Amino acid sequence: MTDYIERFGRYMEAERRSSASTVDIYTRDLRGFEAYMRESGGAPDGMLEPETIGLKDVRGWVMREVETGTAVGSVNRKISTLRSFFRYLMREGVVTKNPVHDVKALRSGRRLPVFVEQSRMDRLVRVLEEPSEEFAAERDAMVVLMLYACGLRRSELASLTLESLDLAGRTVRVMGKGAKERQIPLLPDTASRLEHYLTVRAQEKICEGDENCLFLSNKGKRLSATGVYTIVRGCLSSAGVQGKRSPHVLRHTFATHLMQHGASVRMVQQLLGHASLAATQIYTHNTIESLKETYNHAHPRAHLNTKEK
Repeated sequence: MTDYIERFGRYMEAERRSSASTVDIYTRDLRGFEAYMRESGGAPDGMLEPETIGLKDVRGWVMREVETGTAVGSVNRKISTLRSFFRYLMREGVVTKNPVHDVKALRSGRRLPVFVEQSRMDRLVRVLEEPSEEFAAERDAMVVLMLYACGLRRSELASLTLESLDLAGRTVRVMGKGAKERQIPLLPDTASRLEHYLTVRAQEKICEGDENCLFLSNKGKRLSATGVYTIVRGCLSSAGVQGKRSPHVLRHTFATHLMQHGASVRMVQQLLGHASLAATQIYTHNTIESLKETYNHAHPRAHLNTKEK
């Protein structure tokens, strides 16, 4: 089965144009299933053939994942991965049936996106907008400002190049999931600050060779997605943000604040690069909660107790 997993990974990259991180996640999910099958005696002769895998095996694996505490969202992703894998094997003629076809996703309560309140975000932005002549400080500030101003995924930010920027036209080209490109407007202050960042970068001669990535490590290499996470966590921690402090929290914050200030769901969908409108509509829940809070605070009858009514 190992060979088929590797072939599936190559198919994902070449034909589905999936990102390296997506392929890595799919591969780990499938290797985890393969390990389960071997541990449970599904490969008695040492060879695990996909055709021998049945619905009972898949359900047993799902139950084991649930019993060991795997989050519902992660279990559902793994089910989806395995279903896609067997769909690929059927297309290639390796198997004649998909044992995951009748396995349904687990039900779970939908969690609202975690975001930073606007008042706290405003204070953080004011601090970060103070320019610095030191490369690391200027880069760290720009990483957070760009994530909040553009709603980027951390992998999208890490892959930005100098050619991605059009500072004169105040736009940035982003390569999203499925190699889909989108253009995002830059705020005037963000474009101006990017110019300063590039000046500092050039003055300190951080760039190594012909490296044209926008965000670099202190050694002049491309800033990794892990590096982006570390920077954001540090900045949000220093601002007193509790709970999750990841680049994705800034993406949620970007979308939530836009919706709270009247942006349409369709526009936010385009800016985020969501393929489905349903993925964007979750942000309307935060907007509704904000409206309820304002309503309950402002309406003259909201504070009446039951007896007065």
